[in-house]
Amino acid sequence: MKIEERNEGPAVVISPAGRLDAIGAPELEARIAAVARTGPGRVVMDCREVAYISSAGLRALLLGARACIQIGCEFSVAGLRPECRSILDTTGLLMVLDCPETVEAALAAPAAEDPREPENGNGFAIAERQLERTVLLTVDGRLEGRNAPILTERIFAAVGRGSARIVLDCEQMGYVDSSGMRALLVSAKLCQEKGGRMVLAALLPECRSIIDMGGFTSVIDHYETREAALTALG
Repeated sequence: MKIEERNEGPAVVISPAGRLDAIGAPELEARIAAVARTGPGRVVMDCREVAYISSAGLRALLLGARACIQIGCEFSVAGLRPECRSILDTTGLLMVLDCPETVEAALAAPAAEDPREPENGNGFAIAERQLERTVLLTVDGRLEGRNAPILTERIFAAVGRGSARIVLDCEQMGYVDSSGMRALLVSAKLCQEKGGRMVLAALLPECRSIIDMGGFTSVIDHYETREAALTALG
């Protein structure tokens, strides 16, 4: 895979070309992380020359979004070919990541008005604990907007290690919006496809109400306590 980059004012445009698969994904992941550390206002992935995206490539994009979130810059995946956009659509990532039709549209998009603290700051964090057959993820903070890819990436990583049985402890999750709910749905679908299961535990009343209104509690199992959820997964 060939990767080029250029500066466009306060933004950096990264242009990969070829197949974004297990061979090319680590190089792209490293390049995004390196660019993010320079602190640009926005990172735009120009995917017009990307012919295919595998699960490893999807994870690289999620990790890229996470790296940018951690330093407070915007991240967009622009110019996806129809076949690649279809892959992101099927996995649900088209709703989690910002995917404008063109690079120009990505560069012209306004900055987020309500930036959140990076992971491990005061705004949002996820603690992970590997149990015998289950991964316990404890969410602390608001599951919304720019935080949603962090959760999706952590679950993709766990599933990639062979752990598709996941309990999401939501006792400290103070709020969830439509982006957060999409991240939950994408994650639950991935676990199911890999022969596992994701369940929610200890939702606060306000979050339970939002998820109920979205119809998600009929799709993703919820348990009143973390212990009950762990018991249900066995």
